[in-house]
Amino acid sequence: MDMGVIERRTALAELYSTLPPYASAGFWSAIEDPTLPLEILVKILRTAIASGDEQGRCRIMEWIILRTQAMNLLWAQRVLQMLSLQADERSVLARDLCADLHECMMRALADPGRLFWEENFLHCLYFERKHVYRSFLMREGLCYKQSASRGMRIPRTLVASLDRLLQPPDHSHQPLDIEDEGVQGMFLSVEQSDLLQTVLCLPDKLKAVILLIFWEGRSEKETAQVLSISDRTVRNRLRDALKLLRSLLSPESEESFNA
Repeated sequence: MDMGVIERRTALAELYSTLPPYASAGFWSAIEDPTLPLEILVKILRTAIASGDEQGRCRIMEWIILRTQAMNLLWAQRVLQMLSLQADERSVLARDLCADLHECMMRALADPGRLFWEENFLHCLYFERKHVYRSFLMREGLCYKQSASRGMRIPRTLVASLDRLLQPPDHSHQPLDIEDEGVQGMFLSVEQSDLLQTVLCLPDKLKAVILLIFWEGRSEKETAQVLSISDRTVRNRLRDALKLLRSLLSPESEESFNA
């Protein structure tokens, strides 16, 4: 075994042994020392869980999250800078990504089988971030594979009007209409076309918005209620879904499509 690993384990064990008795006043003061290694906090957390100390578990877990929150939020903001997003949307997504990371961290920290968190916290955190980021992009529809075959593509002219979402003057939420009659007819006769197959290639969250709005004729507000998301999120997902649909289309003519 690498000598550095052995030395690190020995140093952590010695530091752990110097802590005041568990749950004493001195103990709580010691664990809230910002210089105490996070690995020690993980070991103490698992001791609290094993002993059934729910209050202690919550207190220690909260302190671990507080100590890592600032750097995790900074990480979330930095990685999302690489995506083409509006500033307000990036800010919201950064908080969501950070929350996802903290949720995964809490599960990992509470798992006694994941011993390496007690030996190298930051190393484990970096790997956790990678997995959370990848899952987050897939869930938010920001990462997908354009795997649609050429035979599933439809002419751009048939879906061009989908970008023009009609909004009443009073900005009330009403079912969306489609101006292009050809597109309207295609949606109404989806069983006889390949359009549904193309839509089904979308990520689940984008696909749900398209199906609820265009197939079931629901309004933005109704769609938001069904999916338990905000109206703004519905509009953002609809925009992303239409953008992806356009990317799946080839410049084929309507005649070749109908043939």
